[in-house]
Amino acid sequence: MATPKRAGGRENVRALEKASLALDRLAGKWWFYAFLFFLGFGLLPPYASRGYSWPEIPDVVSEGLSHAVIYRLVDLVWPSVLLHVLALAVIAAVALWGEKASRAFDIWAFATYLAIAVGQGTGISDRYGLVVLTGNVVLGLLVAFSWGLECLEGRNKFGKEYLRPRRLWLVPLAAWAYWSPVEPFRLDPRYLIVGYFGVAYCLTTPVVLALMVLYYPGVNKTAMRLTAFLGLIFGVLNVSRPLMAGLTPAAIWEGTILHLPLLITSVYALALTTGKRSQEGP
Repeated sequence: MATPKRAGGRENVRALEKASLALDRLAGKWWFYAFLFFLGFGLLPPYASRGYSWPEIPDVVSEGLSHAVIYRLVDLVWPSVLLHVLALAVIAAVALWGEKASRAFDIWAFATYLAIAVGQGTGISDRYGLVVLTGNVVLGLLVAFSWGLECLEGRNKFGKEYLRPRRLWLVPLAAWAYWSPVEPFRLDPRYLIVGYFGVAYCLTTPVVLALMVLYYPGVNKTAMRLTAFLGLIFGVLNVSRPLMAGLTPAAIWEGTILHLPLLITSVYALALTTGKRSQEGP
């Protein structure tokens, strides 16, 4: 006779399997992504403790992003250094030990995306008070949830048999995203160790996707798709910023130049997991 503890453990396993299977099925449906886009950028307006009118929504979003609470880690310097060193250590471990380091990578990605979902989606502005970018938070938490499932299931294998050297062209894009010097047209080396990698979705995701693409199909396709889908949305919005804000140095640099790696890696990752190439890829 099963003890209550064992029975509860089996129930938890079954619930995990059901949740994972459901997410896998949804991630394979085009309408699910249309729904997510409508939910995150149409149905869920941002929250501001001091209130705002509908025409102010773009200003609320801008204020929330520019004053994201997670950016304080960069201001403090040492947490940013720690995040950069930790990320480099995890990536180096995958490169050296392959599948043995998969779980470490999964845990790092889950913790990072969870922190970004909450920390970058929440800001404190003098103008609007507490700002919560509800749509960003919900979609970011979905990405983090997919990585949480990956931590429990361990689908990422990162074995040498999956490595595709022909995709190494993504590495310079990932390196540029990791660096991302934010001052327009100034290649400040300080951002290699103290910057917005690890606290900003747009600058962290190219590194994650580049590593997954290198080892595809030996990775979690659902986590890869959801991560890339949100990256695609943010990539398009930011790369096209000069069209909306004008051809200013800041818009060109912060919008287009710094976000091209996000757009390219997201498009490639999504293309890789669809159609006839979804098993091996180019």
